Amino acid sequence: PVQVVSDARRLSDVDWFRAVYGAAVQTVRVVASEETRKRRNWVLVPGVDDAESECGLDQGVTFDWVITNDGDEVALDEQLETLLQALRARL
Repeated sequence: PVQVVSDARRLSDVDWFRAVYGAAVQTVRVVASEETRKRRNWVLVPGVDDAESECGLDQGVTFDWVITNDGDEVALDEQLETLLQALRARL
């Protein structure tokens, strides 16, 4: 009854799933601050990190869920538990 797509990269990907599965689609975006990303050794690589495949969903998508992953394990667990409870309720 549930299928998980772990990596949509373009607005056309999200549009396709919404067109095919309608209201069953729940979009989840995981975010981290630039500061957190840098602490995790992320460095912007022009031509790679700014390509459509990496930032094509930065605009034009209203996500059903936004999960913040800035290193606070308790806060992350709470957000994920809320998401899981909501998804289970839809089954």
